[in-house]
Amino acid sequence: MTMPEATSNSVTLLVGPGQLPISSRVWGTGGWLFPEEREALDWLTLCRLLGWEVRIQRADEPTPPRESAASSCIVVACDPDALSDDYLAWLEAQLAKSPVLVIMRAATSQKTLSDLCTEAQAAPVTGRALLWRGPGAEQKWHCRKPLAARPLRLTDDHHIWATLDGAPISVARRFRCGVIVALGFHPSEARDSDGAASALLQQLLISGSHVPAAWFDWRNTMVLRMDDPGGAQNVHSQSWSHRKLSEADWQAIGIELSRRNAKLSLAYIAGWVDDGDTARGKLLLNGSDVGERVAGAIYDSPLVVYDDLRGHAPGTRHDYTAEYRGIQKLSRAGLSEVELHGYTHMHPDTKQWADSGDRYQSVNWFRELGRDAARYLDSRDPGSHPLAQALARFKKYFAVKPTTLVAPGEAFDEAAQIKALDLGVELFGSYYLGIRYDNRFCWTQHVCSPYLNEPDGAWLDSGLPIVGYFHDRDLALNGIEWLSSALDRWQELGVERLIDYRELAASATRTLQVQERDGSLRIVVRSVGRRDLPRPKNILLSGPKYSCATVVIDGIEVAATIEWDDNDIGHLRWSDRELPDK
Repeated sequence: MTMPEATSNSVTLLVGPGQLPISSRVWGTGGWLFPEEREALDWLTLCRLLGWEVRIQRADEPTPPRESAASSCIVVACDPDALSDDYLAWLEAQLAKSPVLVIMRAATSQKTLSDLCTEAQAAPVTGRALLWRGPGAEQKWHCRKPLAARPLRLTDDHHIWATLDGAPISVARRFRCGVIVALGFHPSEARDSDGAASALLQQLLISGSHVPAAWFDWRNTMVLRMDDPGGAQNVHSQSWSHRKLSEADWQAIGIELSRRNAKLSLAYIAGWVDDGDTARGKLLLNGSDVGERVAGAIYDSPLVVYDDLRGHAPGTRHDYTAEYRGIQKLSRAGLSEVELHGYTHMHPDTKQWADSGDRYQSVNWFRELGRDAARYLDSRDPGSHPLAQALARFKKYFAVKPTTLVAPGEAFDEAAQIKALDLGVELFGSYYLGIRYDNRFCWTQHVCSPYLNEPDGAWLDSGLPIVGYFHDRDLALNGIEWLSSALDRWQELGVERLIDYRELAASATRTLQVQERDGSLRIVVRSVGRRDLPRPKNILLSGPKYSCATVVIDGIEVAATIEWDDNDIGHLRWSDRELPDK
């Protein structure tokens, strides 16, 4: 029987009981999970950030499949000692039929040790100097915090691939047609300890396979995000009172972005909620008096001007129409894109809010997708869901379909995530990041969101993107200089690319595949989600040093050159002029 050829940039995850349940449309919670709860999820999302296809094989199924699609890499994303004899035999069969790379934690049982894996020594080592000695160029990382691992026992047929302060913590051995790599540490625990551990895992995936690899380059990349434009909470919330940014402010933001070649995601709120109190403030809609005020009524934010008479800031004009014009100018200049920040950023029962005695004081009224709101939403027609309402306004006023939902106040439940999936959202932004894959949100703790005015170079050590977020309130209170100063400090620490969620989604919704045929190289970039997103260009290569390649992006062929750096990494370059408009 002819065995299937291993596909480059594809990973099979062997997952343990209870991991990545088929019945769930959300893997992870959006909050912190302990390493043992998320080992498979961490591997899955790391591979997806690289742009690699991921297949799931469940180690708790009664018997392994007789035949399965071949992958260039198999990751045992569970305790290898818990694998049944059938699955150990399945792994041996994969190694016998193709030059696959198998990655697993070091085992301790003799059953596993007999053929597949090496043993971890009992005494751990703690260090800061990580060194890659495996295939490809040597790489060094210095951990900012001590990293713990268990040195691995060596035999004559083992090759050291990585060391920690000189102790072997990753070793490889040939087995049949493939290679087995053992790790002397739990990959999720190491990721939590220091970003350099994530960089090491990427190096292992990229350089350890026998096939050429392509991946998305996220080094020194920050997604820049501003929350709250469009919302009424700055008018109603006593603890969050501030003025709106003026059109001149938005122009200054544009200048700041332009000089840094940066893009900004604006987590926009399209629905403005009225308290109905004519004594407290005057409401204009599309330049005219709104007439009879209705407590709890929702108006389209781009049409609103509100004059504070007796509220939190008497004498202040909140001009949302000027804000809208400023945002549109940024968008036309290619400097920003709007994303979903709920619909109103307020409890969806706006009439109940307006009738409440603590409507201006309680923060709970300014959470739209949390548990309290869910009880109300469950009783409503699905078509009236806040996210559906918001998308309709985005289409009307911005002619764009957002890629990302940023939950107001980071309060959300699984129902909100499923609704976002059904509406075609690709990313879910919170402190961590939900990535859409196979019609699910897969939460990754690899991508975190430090506040923009708290710069720290440690966030960049993983080689993966981070999200630097802030609020329009920061600039309203502190001026545009606040933004300039924060970005200066991040760039001094190493940030080189300032992108928006749309560019992140463009890569997260595609897979990369390398094809070598007749002495030529093809890089195939396929969509696994929306095709209306920008075409990614942050692609790196390893393998034979071709000088050029054909890149096929969503079926469109372009010619690319390849520039190789001192670390034997190829950088793809092509002209946008070769790509037709989407």
